Amino acid sequence: MHSQPVRSEAGRRRAEGQFKSKKKADEQTPRADDILRQTEAEKTARLRALRLAKEAADRDTANRDAAAAMARKTEPRRRVSRPPVSDASEPS
Repeated sequence: MHSQPVRSEAGRRRAEGQFKSKKKADEQTPRADDILRQTEAEKTARLRALRLAKEAADRDTANRDAAAAMARKTEPRRRVSRPPVSDASEPS
């Protein structure tokens, strides 16, 4: 009967070794959840970069339009001469 626990101990060690090697192999291979999470993160990063670029372009356009409006506002205006005002006492 003494040989039974020894065999059990050897089997336990072998099982633990197999478990550890399997666990290590599983940790090294990416899981489907990890791949999906990474894909979503990349997609979100691309969309964020596009949104930030669009906001910057919109801000640039708004600043340019505001500067053009200010430049038009400060331009000297041409004065148009008015026709002479006729006196009511003068016969026409």
